[in-house]
Amino acid sequence: MRNNLPYPLRTLASQRILVHIVHMSYEEDNGGKRCLECGDVLPYGRKDMKFCSSSCKNKWHYQSRSWVGALKLRTRSILDKNYSILEALLESGVASIDIPDLAQMGYNFDCVTSYHKVRNRDEYRCYDIKYCMSASRVFKLERCPPPPSTSSDP
Repeated sequence: MRNNLPYPLRTLASQRILVHIVHMSYEEDNGGKRCLECGDVLPYGRKDMKFCSSSCKNKWHYQSRSWVGALKLRTRSILDKNYSILEALLESGVASIDIPDLAQMGYNFDCVTSYHKVRNRDEYRCYDIKYCMSASRVFKLERCPPPPSTSSDP
């Protein structure tokens, strides 16, 4: 059947068979390694190849790093909620509040922007709002003064 084909098609068919044979022999040589993203058998190439194409490589790396972005987004949203709660307390003139009451408002004590030990007290900050915390109460809730200007304008 192949001999009845015109010469260019006969050559193309033989090239396909040759590529298939080489691919099969590589599959045996590389132990049937597969692409980490799509699972296809890896084409002939470097021995340490992990992906069948650059698009598979990009997809895999994008998905493997997506948890970092999700964690950052979740942390920022918690900090924003904490800040809005503290700011509302400051605007209403509250300088101290019980921890259960603050937790009931939705404050998350796991996310703060800084922590310092000041004179045997734990001082926490959420951006520019600081407070001290004892075992049962949050007190000394106040806004931090802005840092001094470093520019030397006359």
